[in-house]
Amino acid sequence: MSCLRKIGIISGALGADPTSRELLERASEQGAAAPIDPGHFRVEESRFFAGDEEVGRYDALIVRFLNPVGELDFQFDFLDQLSKRGVCILNSPQSLAIAESKFLTSLTLAEHGLPVPEALVIQRADDILSFIERHRDIVAKPLYGFQGRGVIRVQAGDHRAITRLEELVSEYQAILVQPFVPNPGRDIRAFVVGEKVVASIYRMAPPGDWKTNVFAGGTVKEFNLSEEGKELCLQASRIVGLAYTGVDLIESPEGLVVLEVNGAPAWSGLELATGRDIAKSIIDLTLLKIEEKSC
Repeated sequence: MSCLRKIGIISGALGADPTSRELLERASEQGAAAPIDPGHFRVEESRFFAGDEEVGRYDALIVRFLNPVGELDFQFDFLDQLSKRGVCILNSPQSLAIAESKFLTSLTLAEHGLPVPEALVIQRADDILSFIERHRDIVAKPLYGFQGRGVIRVQAGDHRAITRLEELVSEYQAILVQPFVPNPGRDIRAFVVGEKVVASIYRMAPPGDWKTNVFAGGTVKEFNLSEEGKELCLQASRIVGLAYTGVDLIESPEGLVVLEVNGAPAWSGLELATGRDIAKSIIDLTLLKIEEKSC
């Protein structure tokens, strides 16, 4: 692994994101490393820069966050073109395009036969009425989002249901709707790096609530995921094409169901519960992929 020259951590939120800083620290231990703000991307005569530094000369780039202060589509296209020019990028723009869309993730996993909740994507709140009547208890969420933001639960008979859904559609333009999956008041976050589940936790909803996300007040506890569960997570990761990911599962009455596959997952709560050094695992995988030229 001595061939490594430089790893860049792509983050438009380095100061606010501990995972970006952990990756930078671990990458620095292995060689040269630098934070790169995608808001400073520019292209000049087919050369790709971040400020005055030529990003195309990096051995690998690890994508954490784009910068909404700039133009997000350009930042994504910038990384996509670098990937096509042979720069090792984790996670690849192609896989991120699927993982960052809850619609594409659900569709892709379903088409490959993985257990996922039935999904409805709408741009008008009144398109959901028959779905609510059929399932009686549903969850609606933005197509793009993280940390449980904008996620609501609606039950048949709730007189404010349509108003709440109209507000959600108005804010996000399009939403994903799924039946609420009965569960023991918890879900599972499994962290995949390469071809291994390196850690898994239960995320438990606070009393009287149903949201398990840590940012919504959920608590976490380490547990050993079954071999069946591990294989399900690895399949989801392979199908989407992610080098590292956090896979969210739920224990339904019919068995494990995949809820989400995250392209830029946080791991602070998981690391606290398990003691695993997730950043080191990702950097080790990056070094391996550089050696194998397999990005």
